[in-house]
Parts: sequence; C-alpha cells; structure tokens
Amino acid sequence: MAQVMVNFRMDENVKKCMEQACREMGLSMTTAFTIFATKVGREKRIPFEITAEPYGPQSRRGRPREEEALEEGPSPLMEKRERLEALCAEIRQSLTAVHTAVPSSITGLSMERIRLLCGDELKDKAAGITGSARTLFSARNAEILETKDLSVLDEYLDGLADIAEDLRDLRSALIPAMKSWTGGDAGAFAPYEQRLAAVSRKFDGLPSVMQRFWASSAQIPGSARTVQARIRRAAAPVETPYVLTALEGLESLIARHYDALDGPTKARVEAHYLQTLELTLEELGRAEQGGEDPAGKAALCLRAVGVVSQVLSGGGRARREQTRRNLEAEVTALERLAALRGDVPGGAGPEA
Repeated sequence: MAQVMVNFRMDENVKKCMEQACREMGLSMTTAFTIFATKVGREKRIPFEITAEPYGPQSRRGRPREEEALEEGPSPLMEKRERLEALCAEIRQSLTAVHTAVPSSITGLSMERIRLLCGDELKDKAAGITGSARTLFSARNAEILETKDLSVLDEYLDGLADIAEDLRDLRSALIPAMKSWTGGDAGAFAPYEQRLAAVSRKFDGLPSVMQRFWASSAQIPGSARTVQARIRRAAAPVETPYVLTALEGLESLIARHYDALDGPTKARVEAHYLQTLELTLEELGRAEQGGEDPAGKAALCLRAVGVVSQVLSGGGRARREQTRRNLEAEVTALERLAALRGDVPGGAGPEA
C-alpha cells in the first residue's frame, strides 16, 4: 500500500505530553496517529467522547454574587464536582490505554472479551457517568443540590474512585503482560478478563446510589439564634478587638435577616460560609495563644465575615423587594375591586 506524508502544526507542550504518553504505552507518535486514523476511517466516528466544557465562563452569567463569592473560598460542592470530573477523566484514560494496547496477535475468548469490555461495555458505562455528572452539576440543579445529603454523594464518589483504582491497577499490569507475550496459551489473560467484568458490575451499582442521593434531604437549617450561638462558640478564644467588633455587626445582620432567608440559602450559609468562618476564627485563636502575629489570620476572618454579611444583605434586599411587589399587587387588586363596586369616585357602579 502506498505511503503518504502528513504534516501539521501542534503546540509544543501538547506534543511533549503526547510523546511521553506514547512512550509509556510503547508506541511512537506515528503509530498512535495511524491507530487513530484507522479507527476513524473504519468506524466513521471519533473514537472517544468530545464534549463542550459545561462549566465555562457563560455558566456564570446571571448568577447571584453570593454564589460567585462561594467559589472564592472552600466549597464542598465544587470540590465534589472537581473530584467527579477527575475520576471520569482517569477512567476514560485507563480504558483507552488498555483498548489501544491490545495487539491483534493475541486471540482467544478472554482477549476478545477484554476488547469488548474496554472498547464498548465499560466505555459506554463510563460515558454514562460523565453525562450524569454534567446533568448533576448543571445550572438548573444548582439550588436543588444545596438541599441534598452530600454524604450520599460522597458514597457515590468513593465507589467511582474504587473503579478508577481497579482500572489503574489493571492498566499497569495488563499492558506490560500483553507487550511481553510471546505466544502460547492466551488463557493466561482470563484473570484480567474477570477483573474487568468485576469492574463492570461495580459500575452497575452506582445508579442506585445516585437515586438515593436525589431522594435525600439535607439537615433542616437552624434559626438566627442557632447561627449566632455557633459564631459565639467559635469566637470564644479570640481576642483581636476589630475582629470581635466585626462579629458583633454580623450578629446584628443575622438577627435582622437570617430567618427571612429561603431554605437553600440558609443551608448554604450554614454548610459553607459559617464553616469557613468557624475555621478562620479557630486559626486566629490558635495564633493568638501561640504568640504569633495574628494580622494575617485576622484578615482572613474579616474576609469570611464580609462574605457572610454579603449573603445576608443580599437576602434582605431580595425579601424587601418581594414584599414591595406583593404590596403593590395587593393595592392594585383592591383598586380594581373598588372600581367594580363603585367605591372609587368617578367609578361606574353596577346597574340597578
């Protein structure tokens, strides 16, 4: 078959990363691109999933400022999203590495089953997990997630991490075994097939965990007094005067606005923002007691106080705006009713 030369430009760092990956798989870049081109030509599709970034800049448009502030500090939901994305990427990489490394010279039922598992069955299940991740953290589910029991989501992630670890171990053992195979009984690969089949069964157990997560409910948020008590307990060892003054102002805001916040906002405040504030107060108290310069820790405390204050003030404004609209709607309805009854001067009453 005639050979042709293909030339194209590529970012230098991308080229270096691919060369390193190819060396680890025992391939040259030419061989890797040839495998890719052959598979595209035969299957008439790109042999891996290509998706748009679901959490790019446009997803931030129209978001409340308090949600953007959340991203500046530690966020359990963001950490779980990042962990889920990383696990999905690792699983796809392991499956692709094993599937592309299977040589055509090794035949037998076990090896054919390995090809099918990595190239179809497990790949499809991994793609389903990736799709579920995009749906889970989509913009329309942002508020719903705040009401769910995140410990169940941790259970789901732990199951996925177990799968990723199994595939990582299989990849490190199976690929060298295939490369060193010199012929003979291919039944030696049966244990690898069985381990991959076990991974497939683990995938099958994940949907039920996700269903439990969607059916779960987070702990009911507390009252303004409960939140104030948490802050006072955390601030008990703190002595820096201007931090204590800032906390007094925060308690005043909580007394005025907290009970009027909606449930998801309360849950977010208690699970995320207050937890951050408690941690920073703990660090400040430890620095003061240890004779350290407390300025840096105090600055972090003030920043945490500012974020919580921003959430409370925003919730208060939203509440006042809603109240104003409700009053305007009631006044309008009363004016219309009065006009119909003839109570308003100049209004036409009902005909006798």
